[in-house]
Amino acid sequence: MDKRLKNILTWGGAFVAYRLYKLYELGENVIYKPVGIKFIRGGSINDFVVRIKMELLNPTNTNVKMRGIDGRLIVNNQVIGSFASIPFTIKGGLSYFDLDFQINAQNTGITLVQALLKKSLPVFIVDMNKRMLFFSINEKFAINPNTIPTDDSIVLK
Repeated sequence: MDKRLKNILTWGGAFVAYRLYKLYELGENVIYKPVGIKFIRGGSINDFVVRIKMELLNPTNTNVKMRGIDGRLIVNNQVIGSFASIPFTIKGGLSYFDLDFQINAQNTGITLVQALLKKSLPVFIVDMNKRMLFFSINEKFAINPNTIPTDDSIVLK
């Protein structure tokens, strides 16, 4: 192979590796913070959602294209709900979005409704998978409803 072609391929590979690393670094620097939680019940007893309002801070002016976010809501090591989003773009600066976790009413919804009525909410664990353009980043964090604004009434749609 021609030495010049080898150099071009080497520098091209290094550039692509650098860009992928910078994209990964940017994905790690985006800060998610829960700022509110709301409990919503729809028309039927099996239609129950835990809506977590998130604050998102992208400390750069770079837009980040996401293939989506999916995740699970966990209480006492038991998955009680799931979430999945469509593709979107994270813009630079501060923004807000909602994570709507559809609760599995048959297995865990009754326990959660009873906790709501007793005003003794458990600590929720969010296991979130951020799907970026070429790779995914997993993040796990706890949400204590006692430390963030909580709408403890069940909202009927």
